[in-house]
Amino acid sequence: MKHTLIYIAAFLSALTSGCSSQDDALLPQGSGTLSLQLHRVGCVAETRAVSNELAVTIVGAEGPVATYAPGQVPDKIKLEPGSYELFAYTDNQETWEQDNEGRGSACHWGTTAFTITYDNVTYVNMQVPMTNYAVALSLPPLFEQLFVSHSLKLSCGGRTTSIRQGEKAYFDPAKGGFSYMLTATNNDQVTHSTATVMHREVESGKCYMLTYYYDTESNSGGIDIEIKDDMDTEDVERPI
Repeated sequence: MKHTLIYIAAFLSALTSGCSSQDDALLPQGSGTLSLQLHRVGCVAETRAVSNELAVTIVGAEGPVATYAPGQVPDKIKLEPGSYELFAYTDNQETWEQDNEGRGSACHWGTTAFTITYDNVTYVNMQVPMTNYAVALSLPPLFEQLFVSHSLKLSCGGRTTSIRQGEKAYFDPAKGGFSYMLTATNNDQVTHSTATVMHREVESGKCYMLTYYYDTESNSGGIDIEIKDDMDTEDVERPI
């Protein structure tokens, strides 16, 4: 009888142990949710939850755990509990100076840390700054009726490009300021040029609007110049 009880006890112990292992296997392994909002800031303003222009890499303690291409970043991401670092960036980090026929394009990069806990939602609302700066051109009313062509020559750090009204050029603030010169040809086929001017104080994320106006007392072909730091944002959907 004693042996029978021992056998029954051993059987029950084994059965309990087996059920426990099966139950453990059925338990959820545990994850949390990252709710992500990304916005490019600088010369553009966005209202989308996740910018279609940004790529994302998420890095955990053991290295990268997820990478999403621009336009493929979900606004909710399942992750295992732990500490992470998120990198958001445009995919033109090495090529932005060559974009748009040499005028360049906006380059964005940013990072933030966050923590995921089991069965909870972690909210990350991240503004991703522009790392370069832009230069744009504003001409006075009727300018394009009085002048058949115009071009604003811009130079920075050995790189030279030209823009027209409605276009932007982008430059690296680490390479210093930029010089500019406006050239325009009127309806009589007479070409006028302003003197080359150097603007030295620049910061990343800013758009410098070169605003020209008419001045009959000017010594530069009937055109004078005013420069202002225009920080007004514009709709990201507007074509450049």
